[in-house]
Amino acid sequence: MKRCLFLCVGSLLAFNGAWAADSPRQEHGITPMMRPSLPLHRLSSGALSLLDQNGDLVAPPAAPLPAWLRPAAVTESVTLDLRVGRNIAIGSDPPQLPANQRAQAEPHIIRSTTDPDFLVGTFQEGRFAVNGGALDCGYGISHDGGLTWTRSLIPGLTRSLGGTYFRATDPVAALDLNGNIILNTLTAINSNFSTGAVVVSRSTDGGQTFLPPVEIFRQTSGVFVPDKDWIVANTFPGTPHAGRLFATFTLFNSNTNESPIVGSFSDNGGATWSPVTLTQPGNTFAQGSQPVFLHDGTLAMIYWNFGSATQSDERLEVIVSSDGGASFGPPVRIASAVESIEPSIRSGAFLPSATTDRTTSSIYVVYTTLASDGPHVMFTKSSNAGATWTTPVGISDGPPNNGVFNAAIAASPDGQTLTVSFYDRRVNLPSTTLVDLFMAQSLDGGLTWQPNIRLTSVSSDATLAPLTNEGYMLGDYLAIAPSTTPDVPAVPIWVDTRTSNPDPFVTRVGIASQVDFTSWQAARLSLAEINNPLLGGQAGDADGDHEDNLSEFLSGTDPNDPSSVVRTGRPVNLSTRLPTQTGQNVLIGGFIISGSVPKTVIVRAIGPSLTALQVPGALPDPTLELHDANGVIAFNDNWRDTQEAAIIASGHAPSNDLESAILVTLAPGAYTAIVQGAGNTTGNALVELYDLDPTAPVQLVNISTRGFVGTVNDVMIAGFIIGSGLGVNGDGSVNVVVRAIGPSLAQQNVTGTLQNPNLALYDQNGTQFAFNENWKDTQQAAIQATGRAPSDDREAAILVALPAGAYTAIVRGNGGTTGVALVEVFVVP
Repeated sequence: MKRCLFLCVGSLLAFNGAWAADSPRQEHGITPMMRPSLPLHRLSSGALSLLDQNGDLVAPPAAPLPAWLRPAAVTESVTLDLRVGRNIAIGSDPPQLPANQRAQAEPHIIRSTTDPDFLVGTFQEGRFAVNGGALDCGYGISHDGGLTWTRSLIPGLTRSLGGTYFRATDPVAALDLNGNIILNTLTAINSNFSTGAVVVSRSTDGGQTFLPPVEIFRQTSGVFVPDKDWIVANTFPGTPHAGRLFATFTLFNSNTNESPIVGSFSDNGGATWSPVTLTQPGNTFAQGSQPVFLHDGTLAMIYWNFGSATQSDERLEVIVSSDGGASFGPPVRIASAVESIEPSIRSGAFLPSATTDRTTSSIYVVYTTLASDGPHVMFTKSSNAGATWTTPVGISDGPPNNGVFNAAIAASPDGQTLTVSFYDRRVNLPSTTLVDLFMAQSLDGGLTWQPNIRLTSVSSDATLAPLTNEGYMLGDYLAIAPSTTPDVPAVPIWVDTRTSNPDPFVTRVGIASQVDFTSWQAARLSLAEINNPLLGGQAGDADGDHEDNLSEFLSGTDPNDPSSVVRTGRPVNLSTRLPTQTGQNVLIGGFIISGSVPKTVIVRAIGPSLTALQVPGALPDPTLELHDANGVIAFNDNWRDTQEAAIIASGHAPSNDLESAILVTLAPGAYTAIVQGAGNTTGNALVELYDLDPTAPVQLVNISTRGFVGTVNDVMIAGFIIGSGLGVNGDGSVNVVVRAIGPSLAQQNVTGTLQNPNLALYDQNGTQFAFNENWKDTQQAAIQATGRAPSDDREAAILVALPAGAYTAIVRGNGGTTGVALVEVFVVP
């Protein structure tokens, strides 16, 4: 029976006798004494379950610590480097998952080589704890560079969604030369996960549907156990075997503990696969294969070699194939390594991460190793397709004895921009279960490395993840999608517990040595948005909140989230035209200066020069008084009488000598400007206020004018200008409440009030964009929330966000009525 099993499996694997030298070991069979000697830490929890027989491999976990002894979860969000975008959850847990089994693990991500905004992520869904694997594996699709996602279970894979397999684990994603999605997983053929298969699920329509799973390998005995699958596509057109898919996995021999890497390829998009063959001698002790196609079609495979059965000589090696994986050359030693085992968290200590670029023969590798001062993420590079390697350098810069694990690397098409993500415990030392994601970046192909950047705004508590016999399960690996240009960010994927349950998350990281607009924008806008002049670039406004992207950058807000906006504009000019009469019906302008330092303004009273603007009945000789709370603080009749030089220098000198102007520096507070005719003359006049220092940290927060509202040309016309924002050319915006007040003025002993005012707002092109008669008709709740609601229902009010520009508010009486009214502009949050 044993012989039959060996021959059948040997035939399936087409090993050409590679296992024959080890047949004496197989004859001994599997005994209870030998099985516990297996190096369990070298296996994924899925392979542990495949090898387990009646519990002799997978021991029950230690009881978790009581809640009062566990480190408290860190829930406080921190402000990240501006090159780092939001932490984004990949969708919601699929409804098919039981309420008590919704943990995810082992995330992977890939970016399209032709559409940088197209990303595919995959991960375990419904992770089991001790006995391995998950209810299913899931996937997420993003068409905007990771800003938004759709998410689902892989259809037809496990029984969770119409498939035949009982469990799934170790998901990896690939995109082939035609843009088809290939998801590679290890599955359980039976309910106790003692027999497995390596399968691929394929989508030819961008993830909308999937074809039935195709098996690359099916386990037929308890001797040869598959583990840690990986897959890569040759996406280099014109090269030998362009379009080929190459899948690898470790095949453990449970009799001998040997674990060579085997491989299979497909030239028809994964529909059929070549017989599984050894990529290295059958007596190899390896794990963690990372196949990569180079720009000329060469296939290289990096892996971790544990040494031999009798001597530990742990090292990273590479083997190279010139025929697309049909055969491989001899191994080349990359570097020595020592597994760094996390004390409380299951990690992929034996899993390197490898990548290549699209223009050279370079291969880039990162891995974790244990050094004299603790774990480090190490980097090494080959510039000649794996023939020779640079001396490894440490690229994690945390404190000594800081835990780092699950490093992943990505390279830009030219190989100059390298990004590496990894879990790191530095933020919460000495805790062994609170982790964050960090990133190292190189802008010169790995010659030098920038300081590490924290990517997670909230630390994850690994004790919220399933507890396996090897520790809390976040997964054995991570992945990161590469930055391809300065406008395309790196997108790492990880498992995060901030929701009190492990979930797949991504963020977007703009790549630059220092924060600049380009890196900030890349982290927050999709490439499609950046390439649209209305949405991207400094002058674009992606979220339509009237603050352009430059302003959002300077304010530290999110250009894709209108709720995060900071209004940076401010009113810098007010002008109101009214018939100026006598007594209580003179023209009265009011304004309030906020802040803590003085502000310089110029106030003007314009009359005679209105005639040139075809305004009839202009006030021939206006005078101007400026009041504070205690009385008159300045007066002017003819502007040249005083301050002539200073007023001319301001650029706001009136054009007629009979008009009035006062240039003054005012402390924060409330002020009133009163315009009347010299000698009690009457006529149409204009009161104006100019902010001469709009960049100062004080601003005009309220501007108002009171006067008599007539009909036709004698209605109240108030103009104001919004400017001095942080955007391009001073663009910005403000939230304002504009009010037309009439009846309630009687409470201030004003006689002849306008009983039913209405209010219309116009832009600088003369287009009416807002109108109100009775303020409760529209926006009632919003206006009340500002604290600026009128006290009389008949009065008018409009709440609006205004971008930089010139605006006009016109107050009329309903039905042609007349009377004294007040127009006000309040800046509100």
